[in-house]
Amino acid sequence: MQRLRFKHYHRWADNTLPWLLLLALFVGCSPSNKSSEDAQSFDPNHDYFPEKISIDHAVGFDVAYHNNWKELQIFRHYNDFVDTVRFALVQEGTPKPKGYAKNRTVQVPVAQIGSMSTTHIGMFEMLNALDNLKAVETAKYISSEKVHKLIEDQKVLELAPAGMLNTELAIASEIDVLLGVGYPNSQNDSYQELENAGIPVLLNADWQELNLLGRAEWVKVLALLLNKEQEVNAAFSKIESEYNEVLQLVENNVEQGPMTITGIAQGDAWFVAGGKSFGYHVLEIANVQYPWSNDKSTGSLKLDFETVYEFGLEADYWMVPGSAKSLSDIEQRDMRYTDFKSFRKQQIYNIYGRYTEGGGNDYYESGIVNPQVILKDVVRIFHPELLPDHELVYYAQLQ
Repeated sequence: MQRLRFKHYHRWADNTLPWLLLLALFVGCSPSNKSSEDAQSFDPNHDYFPEKISIDHAVGFDVAYHNNWKELQIFRHYNDFVDTVRFALVQEGTPKPKGYAKNRTVQVPVAQIGSMSTTHIGMFEMLNALDNLKAVETAKYISSEKVHKLIEDQKVLELAPAGMLNTELAIASEIDVLLGVGYPNSQNDSYQELENAGIPVLLNADWQELNLLGRAEWVKVLALLLNKEQEVNAAFSKIESEYNEVLQLVENNVEQGPMTITGIAQGDAWFVAGGKSFGYHVLEIANVQYPWSNDKSTGSLKLDFETVYEFGLEADYWMVPGSAKSLSDIEQRDMRYTDFKSFRKQQIYNIYGRYTEGGGNDYYESGIVNPQVILKDVVRIFHPELLPDHELVYYAQLQ
């Protein structure tokens, strides 16, 4: 981001500064300044947000509308505590409500936003709001070519090119809001430093949602900041409709699907998707048999190698085996994997349909706001006869 460099010319300053001070005094005292216009034009009975959103799937946030402001409620349930952080999103040029600190008050529509997660990138693109994206964590893990171009053109700044949030750089970037990531051990000290400087930090916890639509619905947080309720309602309605059509297709045609295992061993331990986890939810909606479907874990379930190996011998499929991108990768990790039915029939899939060598993975980018496409991918894998014309987007078959 380019900055103007000022040189001090003493003679110019001596002759000009008195006139500038006089001009500033005149403008400050003028009855036609911006604050006076705002006060005169404000109508307390007017609904400044005629188009509203509802939260139907996500459990991590909610919104309450008032005439000229909206309260965004973000529910935090990690780090062994539960609380609610409330932000007042106030329509530009209207009075702020009482009871909200400066770092909990945001003027909308927000002009400049920083992002600390690739999961936000697809949201900006979905709402045609890349002009509002002014800073990202690092270019390394971003898949979007459009965002890479903005970074190259110095229109978007990297806030953590070395891996840690540069708070001084974030403050100097003049962003109005930072979209952070809420998770245990997140950079809360750095976030607090930004809030002390007057930059509100909204912690996105979409990763805690347990279903595809819930995770996708976090795009509505960005819509609230940009006053793009109408746009997000139209887009999300199409997503829900297409998603539900595929669900109905499975429900009408599949009584019992094939069996799959998940994950891959790390030493003697094998972490599989828990029975209440997001990872299993993606399989459950496609009516797939899963050995640990009755488990109550919302994250990973730790098992020993031998337990999963016994199921792997008979499982028709193997989903998301760690970072493996080929059958050779799997074979090199442990020759016993070649005994699996899924290996012999080459029915192993991972979320590397769109990834960059630098580390970007579009599954965690545009995939967040395309749950209907992820669902189609999964149905195409397990029930190819239902979607014969669909080509995999976010998943890839290991070769």
